[in-house]
Amino acid sequence: MTAQIAAAWALIGLVTTIVLALAAGRIGRERAAAWLVVLGLVLLAVEEPLLTLFWSVIGPRADRDGMATLVTELARAHVLDSAALAAGLLVLLGWIAMTAFRRGERWAAGVLAVAWAVVAATVLTTTLAVHGRGLPIGPGSGFGWEQLGAGLLAWATGLWLVRGRAAGARPRTTGQGPS
Repeated sequence: MTAQIAAAWALIGLVTTIVLALAAGRIGRERAAAWLVVLGLVLLAVEEPLLTLFWSVIGPRADRDGMATLVTELARAHVLDSAALAAGLLVLLGWIAMTAFRRGERWAAGVLAVAWAVVAATVLTTTLAVHGRGLPIGPGSGFGWEQLGAGLLAWATGLWLVRGRAAGARPRTTGQGPS
C-alpha cells in the first residue's frame, strides 16, 4: 500500500511539473520556474529528510525501517540533527526560489543549480551504492525512486525554464533590430 501511495504522490508531482511547464508562457517563466523548484524541493523533502526524521523517532515495531530503539542515543541524535538540518536547507532553497530566483537574480540561479547538482549526485550515489530504491540497480529493494526522480525533474525543469534570463544576461535578439 505504501508503494502505491508513493507512486501516486510522484505521479501527482510529475503531472504538476508538466502543467507548470506548459503554463509558463501564461503565468510567466520566472513564476513557473520558482514554483517548479519548490515542487521539486517538497517532493525531495518528503522522501528524504522528513522520512528520515520519521524513522528516527519510531522503532521497528511501528515501521520496519524505524530505528529509534535500534541505535544508540548518540547515533539517533545525529540522525535527528541531520534530518532537521537537511529539511531546513530545503526550506532555505525554497525561499531563495520564491524571492531572488523568481526576480531573475543570477546568484540565486547559480545557488539553486549547484544545490541541484549536489542533491542529484548524492541521490545517484546512494541509489547505486547503498539502496536501489526499487530500481533494478544497486543493493536493496523497495520503492522511492519515483519521488526522487519527479522531484529532481521538477527542480531541473524550473532551472531550465529561466536559463539565460538571469539579471545581467543579455536579452535574446532575432537580429531584426530593437524589439
